[in-house]
Amino acid sequence: MRLVSAIFVIALALTIAHGQTIYGDMTLPTGAFLWLNAGAAHEALGGSATAAGGLKAAGNANPATLFEQRTLSTGASYSYMREKTFNSSIYAGKAYGNWAGAVRLFLMDSGEIEARSGPTADPDYTFTSHQLYTQFTAAKRFENVIDLGASAKWVHERIDQDTRDGWAFDLGLATNYRWVSAGIAVQNYGGDVVFKKYRERFPLTYRAGMAVDILDYGAISADFIKPDRMSGWFAVGAEANLTDYAVLRAGFTPGHDTRNFSAGFGFRKAGIELDYVLVNYSEGLGMSHQVTLSYNIVK
Repeated sequence: MRLVSAIFVIALALTIAHGQTIYGDMTLPTGAFLWLNAGAAHEALGGSATAAGGLKAAGNANPATLFEQRTLSTGASYSYMREKTFNSSIYAGKAYGNWAGAVRLFLMDSGEIEARSGPTADPDYTFTSHQLYTQFTAAKRFENVIDLGASAKWVHERIDQDTRDGWAFDLGLATNYRWVSAGIAVQNYGGDVVFKKYRERFPLTYRAGMAVDILDYGAISADFIKPDRMSGWFAVGAEANLTDYAVLRAGFTPGHDTRNFSAGFGFRKAGIELDYVLVNYSEGLGMSHQVTLSYNIVK
């Protein structure tokens, strides 16, 4: 039965991946910060977390992956992304029999963003950007075979002096057979939000992914990520367990407009997790560093 479910999820994922019209690259939509990964660990894997992501990725990639962590887990994370750009989150989740639930608060701040009215060396002025969402997630396991998850997010975004608010929703499926996991998800479905005089939608995104555990040595994962009305890309990642406490990670994102390679490492000890990732970008955008420090209380 699990094998049949895995084949079903993979087939549905391929249908989603190939059935969406590619309209070409467009300007980033409102709420584009919702594409941010849960932390440096998943960023190092290129963002591939749809099939096997756990509690953190359930808030970012696929709400159905909540069942990877059945005990009560609460924690907080803080990420440095680049100069004057930070994000932080607090989260809690637990599985009860065939049900699981989680709540997450995500905050991102960017400071001293330069504003220009023309191609000048000095900016006209600088401003800040502030993004916040509160997320509630629930998942249900059916016959110990397939998991269904859904999330509701209240989203607030402020750019300079202008603000916008709205609700967005995620829906996902996940299953596994022995050492293979598969998942699909639709993210950020919601109504229109108004920014100044413009009416926009949140970045509706389709995801499909697989992950394979390689004994105790590590894992490999691959996602196809397709924002609506934008070109899709692949996210491929691998991690190797050096010891019980240390792991190396690498990722590649073919088809992405700007990012290509990523690499990082992680340490875990007594509930404390420290993850680092270096992401290389094309188009002259250079590299970004992200550090995530989190502490989990597991009971």
